[in-house]
Amino acid sequence: MRIRDVVIDVWSWLNYKPVMANPRRPGGPLAELAATWVPDEDLRRLSAYKLLAGYDQGQAGQLAAASTGDDTALERRELGDASKLIDTALGYLLGAEQTIIVPGAEHADDDEPPAGAAEAADAQERLRLWAEKELLGLRMQQTERSAVRCGDAVCTLAWEPSKERALLRSYNPGFYFPEWPEDGEMDAAEYPRRVHFAWELPEDQEKGLKARVRRITYELGPIGAATKPGATQDGIPRREWIYGTDGDPVLIVGDKVNADPGTISRTYPWAPGNRLGSPATSPTRNGFSTISRAATPSTPFPRTGPRSGSAPTAKRSNTST
Repeated sequence: MRIRDVVIDVWSWLNYKPVMANPRRPGGPLAELAATWVPDEDLRRLSAYKLLAGYDQGQAGQLAAASTGDDTALERRELGDASKLIDTALGYLLGAEQTIIVPGAEHADDDEPPAGAAEAADAQERLRLWAEKELLGLRMQQTERSAVRCGDAVCTLAWEPSKERALLRSYNPGFYFPEWPEDGEMDAAEYPRRVHFAWELPEDQEKGLKARVRRITYELGPIGAATKPGATQDGIPRREWIYGTDGDPVLIVGDKVNADPGTISRTYPWAPGNRLGSPATSPTRNGFSTISRAATPSTPFPRTGPRSGSAPTAKRSNTST
């Protein structure tokens, strides 16, 4: 037998599985991954996640039956060994407990504490209070268990003004779609300038909702002024600038206009001197803007996006387009 195609990648060890050969096969067990909006280069990754989740949940026999048509695979006894291995590895990884420690905080109560010890102790106390509010221990278990099972994990840390703290959220890595440069010239330690979180929402006939894709896009770009929900003339939701009575754009608290035309600097809430302060050293001119929208699952995500300086606005929408 002649081998026609050889795929060598991080998921090659799963090539013996029939579903990895053609994830877009109609009617296959992973057919939902073959939606037209899913980029081709992500299909093998998502298929591997599904297979590994099947082992974890004791459903490898069901996947085998669905992919080969052999119903006898349904009779396989699965005793949860894969799940036990994952939980054991997770326990060794995280240990019995996790504690936030700021270097120098342990000397704050000394008779002659060194410089910066009091500030370190204060930062440590505030970080531990934040960790308690954000259920950091549980979030770490959720994220690291995904890393042990799939080899990947995704979490976000974003400032929430209404709660006056950063919110920590863990996502299924199958919802994560980064955009890498077409030329491939990006250091492995660098973060992609544009990433998508996306998942498909099923059709709801009772509510009259068709199947659609929920997408949240984070893009690194220039900081802009405050925006509000709006819409184009044809009803497509978008974000619009907020202008004051003097006709100038309204800035978010902590922002200021620079001498350079059209640039804004932002002092984050955790910067030194702020009431909520934590260790930042200087204002920044760039930040992540968010584009959030739902769309019908018809076209794949663009694999190249605007570079820094081309998307100064943040747009949100929850309607189908």
